Amino acid sequence: MILVILLLLMVGAGAIYFFVIKEKPKEEVPQKEVIVTNAIEEYGYTLEDRDREEFKTKFESLKELLNTENFDQETYMKLISELFIMDLYTLDNKISRYDVGGLEYVYDDAKESFRSVAEESIYKTVENNLDDTRTQVLPIVISAEASNISETTFEMPDQSVVNGYRVELSWEYEEDLGYDSNGVIILIPDGKKMGVVFYKAK
Repeated sequence: MILVILLLLMVGAGAIYFFVIKEKPKEEVPQKEVIVTNAIEEYGYTLEDRDREEFKTKFESLKELLNTENFDQETYMKLISELFIMDLYTLDNKISRYDVGGLEYVYDDAKESFRSVAEESIYKTVENNLDDTRTQVLPIVISAEASNISETTFEMPDQSVVNGYRVELSWEYEEDLGYDSNGVIILIPDGKKMGVVFYKAK
């Protein structure tokens, strides 16, 4: 039995939830080369040539932290939470509605559902940019800050309860286009790393 968790993302109401759903048939995804310029292979985190300087700086901080023996867990959760939000809400560098950001910071068993629902919500109006001629104005997150990290629990679809962490976030855009700018996520263990399993905008 495959565990699939649904992410419900509503830009206006700003809520994301996870449930068990039947997987939808995959649509054909437009392709365009994206170059990976850096990676934290042990954790599956990557940096791409299209990422902005603010994102790159934070990614380098994460890589430096993870190369440290007995690194601080709270700093780790803070950084991945900020990188998740910056990648999710920066739509300007995405190729199409199928190019969903933040996936590598999402709980592994939830990724396909996350992608599917994001494509039908926040990414739904993103125009195709395969030929680099898009003129659509899309959001760019220039900073994100995680705060108030606290212990919590999360009930999985099979009714099991796992320990995790609640993280409050705020972020700013290069231009305010009316997208969410505050929210809460829950991180739970995902192998040796932590993964986003819940998000809700404030």
